[in-house]
Amino acid sequence: MSDHPRARLVVQSALGPREFDQDRVVVGREQTCDVVVADPRASRHHLTFERHGDSWFVADSSTGGTFVGGARVSRLPVGPAATSYALGDPHGETILAWLVAAVRPAPVPPPYRAPSPAQPHQPAQPAQPAQPAQPAQHAGAPRHGAAPPPYQPTPPPLGEAPVVAQAVLPPGQLEHGRTMMPASAGFGRSVTIGRDLSNDIVLDDPLASRFHARLELGQQHGPAVLHDLGSFNGVFVNGQRVAGSTRVDPGSEVIVGNQTFRWDGAQLLTSATQHEFTLYVDGLSVVVGGGKRLLENVSFTLAPSSLTAVIGPSGAGKSTLLGALTGLRPATHGRVIWQGHDLYAHYDQLRFQIGLVPQQDIQHPQLKVRQALGYAAELRLPPDTRPEERAHRVHTVAGQLQLQQRLDNRIGTELSGGQKKRVSIATELLTAPPLLFLDEPTSGLDPGLDLEVMRQLRSLADDGRVVVVVTHSVLALDVCDNVMVLAPGGRIAYFGPPAGVLAHFGVSNYPEVFDLLDEPDLWSRIAPPRSSTDTGRLPGPAAPVPAPPRQSITRQLSTMVRRNTAVVVADRLLLTMLIALPLVLGGLSRLVPGGSGLSLDDTRRCPPNSDSVGPLRCQPTQDGQPFGDLVDKVLSPGEASQRLIVLIVAACLMGTAIAIRELVGERPIFRREYAVGLSPGVYFASKIVVLGSAAFLQGLVVTFIAVVGLPGADGELGTARIALTIGALSFTMAVVGLCLSALVTSSEQTMPALVGMIMVQLVLSGSLFAINRPVLEQIAWLSPSRWAYAACASAMGLTRAQGDREKEDWIARAGGAHFVMDVMVLGLLGAIAVGIGFWLVRRSATSDG
Repeated sequence: MSDHPRARLVVQSALGPREFDQDRVVVGREQTCDVVVADPRASRHHLTFERHGDSWFVADSSTGGTFVGGARVSRLPVGPAATSYALGDPHGETILAWLVAAVRPAPVPPPYRAPSPAQPHQPAQPAQPAQPAQPAQHAGAPRHGAAPPPYQPTPPPLGEAPVVAQAVLPPGQLEHGRTMMPASAGFGRSVTIGRDLSNDIVLDDPLASRFHARLELGQQHGPAVLHDLGSFNGVFVNGQRVAGSTRVDPGSEVIVGNQTFRWDGAQLLTSATQHEFTLYVDGLSVVVGGGKRLLENVSFTLAPSSLTAVIGPSGAGKSTLLGALTGLRPATHGRVIWQGHDLYAHYDQLRFQIGLVPQQDIQHPQLKVRQALGYAAELRLPPDTRPEERAHRVHTVAGQLQLQQRLDNRIGTELSGGQKKRVSIATELLTAPPLLFLDEPTSGLDPGLDLEVMRQLRSLADDGRVVVVVTHSVLALDVCDNVMVLAPGGRIAYFGPPAGVLAHFGVSNYPEVFDLLDEPDLWSRIAPPRSSTDTGRLPGPAAPVPAPPRQSITRQLSTMVRRNTAVVVADRLLLTMLIALPLVLGGLSRLVPGGSGLSLDDTRRCPPNSDSVGPLRCQPTQDGQPFGDLVDKVLSPGEASQRLIVLIVAACLMGTAIAIRELVGERPIFRREYAVGLSPGVYFASKIVVLGSAAFLQGLVVTFIAVVGLPGADGELGTARIALTIGALSFTMAVVGLCLSALVTSSEQTMPALVGMIMVQLVLSGSLFAINRPVLEQIAWLSPSRWAYAACASAMGLTRAQGDREKEDWIARAGGAHFVMDVMVLGLLGAIAVGIGFWLVRRSATSDG
């Protein structure tokens, strides 16, 4: 091709000829392709034309194949003679391609000619400038120049626009068209891809593992094999996650972390076109039970480096739209296109490209900024990320949001409202997502902070991201590129620049806009939105969103336990309650009158001429001898029973009180972390480990304070058994408190639930009165306090002091067997509470309440 330096490619489809001067041209059904075809037999990315030096080659990347002269081909050179390529089938839609010299205008080929029914289809050559002798064709590729048969394609719903390299790329992205293969890589060798500097292809991407993938190169023009090296976020080839290894044919799309590549059979080229970073939304509709429509036929396009505000009255569908755009709650009809893929169909691949900042702050206010971002990085970044790499990433996102000077400030008390919101945004930026959605980020902020947050979002959009913010505030809309106004029923009433909103509605201020949106004759007073794709023929509800990849259970549990411990230590109120409650309740138990403690035995004999010893009165016998001379022991259950009741109530109160606010207060944080891979079971288990352990220690401390300096329980290890039982009850009630916290919907509901639970445990424990009536006794078996009280009574031998064996509590009889039975049932109730708590936590992760 020395006669044609930097030759240009001309591709003629059913829509006409187009000339390209870029190094790569993709042909396929996907709307992001450079040349879009409509034949359903063609693949999304069917053909790829690549320039290598002064030569052009075409590579097939389809499933149905590309046919030249009836023969299937995989890779061919492209010359000045027009070559016809049939897509997907020898009789499929056909395109023509040829080269022209850069200094000459693109030739205009003759129009398509429909073949006569009686005549076989004849090839047609486009007009060519005078040429020297034709260069030889590639071996095995017959010379031809057939024009395709007539074909009338349906205009694509998203429209077609020229595909150009994206000028401003999101952080961490590589520019379009870069050759990534090292010079030493040749056919028959392999190259590794990952974050570690020892790889052949090094990616500065937080979602890439240190050693992410290995590409084994086949023989020249042959397929390559891609191996996933156990990466956390996976490797995707043509939209499918690689399980172990897969063949990579020329033209295949390869995605590693945030990076998209194209394999042409010899080179791995970066792909970062404007279309790939444009968000296409086509015909989204959400229909719920009863046929109610929350969102109706919503379509729009968001270009890279754009900031879009979504406004509208309550109930207009703003949150519904946000759920549909992020894929967390897919729309009933319609599609969201990102990086050339349907988000719902390829959510497993694309979810890492999406950042979502909910309305509530998603960080613990007790922690410092550095701590909060550090724990978030442990949960979100690949498990092989070193501590120094995580620290560097934290500093990077802190720098993006001007938080470097605030890293050691406590979030809840030392940051302003705007700074708190920046911390939530920084959490999402840890994985460098090019798509960022925010739900009411300025809610509750004063006008100054409102403007501060919106300007920060403007800066993030200018870095190449697509940023969408749902807001009620209209004070800073002028910093946005687009404003979308949603009307009740989920219909777009306006979409365009901020300057055109008031004129579109014919009003002078935004309050009048919101008033107009509630008018029943709205659509007769404003221009209706532009019609979009008919969604009635689109598929029904999308498949369930795949679960995110999860780090190992031990790693997640370690991170969550350390974070929960840090939160407890930093929360002065909670820490004070943990320390003070056992001291106060233990002190209250010392107010019980008497000096026998938990002992039922008084071994002191009644002295002569004395009528009492200890709490019981000694009665003289008929011969004048005291009763103590006839028996060795006097039983005194009153004081011991009262002290035991105080311990039972204390254990129930301590365990429930420290846990009942825990989950309901962290629900927004947990839901977001669940969406990025946190296991509900690990989350709940970490709470049990930290709070349950604290409650158990509280039980031991309160028992020690109650008996120190007083006689303990009778029998071998009697006091130790009681202490362990009280600790176990406190632990179990902490689990019950977590269940209640997962069940309630607001923090205000926790106090009535706490009081009610303590009263139920006290009444059903059997410590105040005998619970031996039918039904009531069986209900009491479900109460942890019932079995804890029975275990303590068994260890103390309390029932032998009651006298009447017919009325004694059978589950509290003295003896090791009964004690073991009571403790085992208490443990079983704890295990049941754990199972219920896990179910409630998992439900709360996905519910709308």
